[in-house]
Order: sequence, then structure tokens, then C-alpha cells
Amino acid sequence: MKKVLIVDNSSYMRMFVKKIIEKEEGYTIFEAASKDAAMALFKSEKPNIVILDLNMAENTMEGMEVLKDVIKINPEAVVIIISAVGDENVKNECIALGAKCYIKKPIDTDALLKALAEDK
Repeated sequence: MKKVLIVDNSSYMRMFVKKIIEKEEGYTIFEAASKDAAMALFKSEKPNIVILDLNMAENTMEGMEVLKDVIKINPEAVVIIISAVGDENVKNECIALGAKCYIKKPIDTDALLKALAEDK
């Protein structure tokens, strides 16, 4: 059973992503709405996969800090960025920091399922 941590300040987005993942079998899902909650869950539950939004606080890209912290703790962690930030430089920075892939919002369900399947 793979553990997935969904990190997004929007409860709607967390629910939406959770529903996509629940269509597949073999996942235990955890949710966090903030950087602190995300890091606490990451340390306690040790998820295999982190699905991460970049903009979790107003005018900050807190998700970038979460990405750095997750990779620092577990360089093998699979981090999938889902963000409305469409800037190619931001995408490239996330990949350079260790994110597995970058999916732009609105979410392409097939792209998310493909990213999850590659980790099975």
C-alpha cells in the first residue's frame, strides 16, 4: 500500500485530487493544508508520494520550501507538483530541486494518474 500526502491550502483541490487517486487501488491518502501540517505528516507517516501545490499562503510559494524540506529528509521521495504557476523557470527549478513532475492547474487527470502509475 502506497502512502500519498496531498498538500494544498484549498480543501476543494485536496478533495478533487483525492477523488482522482481513490479511483486507483493501493493508496492510503493523507491531507495537509499548510507547510507545518505537511511536514508533520511527512515525518510521521513517511509517504511514498507527495502531491504538492506551490502557492499555499498569500503571496508566497510555501510549496517550494516544502519541496526542499521533503527532498532533504528523503531524497527518494516522489514529489508531484500541481500548481497554477505556469512559469517555465519555476517548473525547471522544481524539477532541479527534485520534483518528479510538474502538472499545471487545471489538473489533467490523465497526467496525474500517469505520474502515480510510474511510481507503482
